[in-house]
Amino acid sequence: MRSLIPKVKILSAGAAPLVAAFCREIKLRDTIDEMVTWDPKQCRLSPGTLLEALVINILVARKPLYRVEEFYSEMNLNVIFGEDEKITADAFNDDALGRALTKLAKAHPNRVYLALALSAINVHQVETRTIHADTTSISVAGEYDQTDGDRDLLDITYGYSKDHRPDLKQFLYGLITTSEGIPIFGELCDGNMSDKTWNKDVLERLQTMLPSDKGQSIYVADSALVTNDNLALMSDKEIPFISRLPETFKISADLKEWAWAQNQWQHLGSLVEKKNASVYQVQSTVRELNGHDYRFIIVHSSSLDKRKEKSINKKIDIKKKELIKDCNALAKREFYCEADAIKESELFLAKHDTSLFKINTEIKEERVIKRRVGRPRKDEPINYQVYYRAIPSLVSINEQFVKDIKAKASTFVLITNILDDNELSPGDVLQEYKNQTAVELSFRFLKNPVYIDGIYVKNTERVVAIGYVFLMALLIYALLQRRVRRNLAKETKPLIIPGKRKSFSPTGTMLLEMLKPLTIITFETDSGRIHQVAENQLTEDIKRLLHLAGFSEDIYCSTNYGRSPHAF
Repeated sequence: MRSLIPKVKILSAGAAPLVAAFCREIKLRDTIDEMVTWDPKQCRLSPGTLLEALVINILVARKPLYRVEEFYSEMNLNVIFGEDEKITADAFNDDALGRALTKLAKAHPNRVYLALALSAINVHQVETRTIHADTTSISVAGEYDQTDGDRDLLDITYGYSKDHRPDLKQFLYGLITTSEGIPIFGELCDGNMSDKTWNKDVLERLQTMLPSDKGQSIYVADSALVTNDNLALMSDKEIPFISRLPETFKISADLKEWAWAQNQWQHLGSLVEKKNASVYQVQSTVRELNGHDYRFIIVHSSSLDKRKEKSINKKIDIKKKELIKDCNALAKREFYCEADAIKESELFLAKHDTSLFKINTEIKEERVIKRRVGRPRKDEPINYQVYYRAIPSLVSINEQFVKDIKAKASTFVLITNILDDNELSPGDVLQEYKNQTAVELSFRFLKNPVYIDGIYVKNTERVVAIGYVFLMALLIYALLQRRVRRNLAKETKPLIIPGKRKSFSPTGTMLLEMLKPLTIITFETDSGRIHQVAENQLTEDIKRLLHLAGFSEDIYCSTNYGRSPHAF
């Protein structure tokens, strides 16, 4: 007699079904399987499935390779990967994952990632009018097996460490994102590659990376972009760009002096709605550099960089100590005539910076009894020797002059080859440069131990592959965050995130954290399996989050998940 009580399993879910849904949207699994060489007869699971499993693991509960199997033993695999896959957790053992990483490494992983990014651009309708480029270093510990072939792939070595760990070997991430933080190009580079070299290499390939139907993109990067070679290259390839002019160019100091002499600042106010946000004012001019015209935006910020302010204060303190020392030395000197003392006083003031310090000088006469050898005679008149001293004294520091120095120190120059103010106003140029934080926030993800907690592979080939898997995870993370934020911008009610906080711009971390408690209950019945989320867990806030992310709660119940009207 059959039991009327169905078999019940309760398994973890968290954000895994939602991450898997985003992976399916950009065809992550299919793209990898198409671009990687593999034999279906020799593989229990495809490389795409295994690497998608790693992406999900990274975003939901980062584990080293040897513990990924353990992670999936507690998950509902049918909901995540589909009923047709017939997957069990032991399929995600570290040997299988390692082989998938090796296959990815041999398949030009930068091309695989670019294909995924182009798919994301198309599916999510990502704007690429402005793109932001930068590099960061990733420090690694331990020894890595580096054969001759591996060295061509990636040289893990010592270099300039942006992590301030020069004692560790490293590799670099080179990344290009949109202003919304979508990483549309990424690659791993040698640990000793300079930003100037990387920018030049990327500029050579830029036009082949981006979708041709999106039009020309404005390339935004920090001052490492601006070299004579790179300027010539961007001119030849007609690549529009925005960057910060390095102080090493003589024209930088000339432009700052010109701007302060003109004193015709255009006030822009603050660029963000934030307490104590910097206030900006700009002046714009077109000048020639290396035979080409560029527009220079001289920017003054109300906030001085703390390092610069500390350096200025230190220099003033040193000059003050030197001045006091020189004042004391001059005060000890004796002059036989007042004219000599006055002349020396004038030379002293001319030599020292009286614009920074207010100095008083006083000429004092001193009478000293002039004695001859032997006992003086009775009633002998007293003879005096007259000396003159030039006595300088530091009265005060010229606070207005110091203020002006700091104001000029908080001035920097932007350079662009977009000459038309109507195409891009000075304020727009500054805003686009400030949007460089988009790529910096992406680096924050790649350095976040919650997601990227060490690299647990032994050879360079697999370091490269896992590095690109991290980029894939970043892509999914950024797409989730972008879609929820864009949909929230259309509404008047904020999203309630953990801690009962309200937000119209939640981070991807907040969104993934909201879904962490979810579990899936599976009922084995005569008619098949039924999956559902525990009713007390599927709150209105969770439903709203899934809706804002472009899906319904059906993604936790069936592989034929429902898509929300908010998807695009």
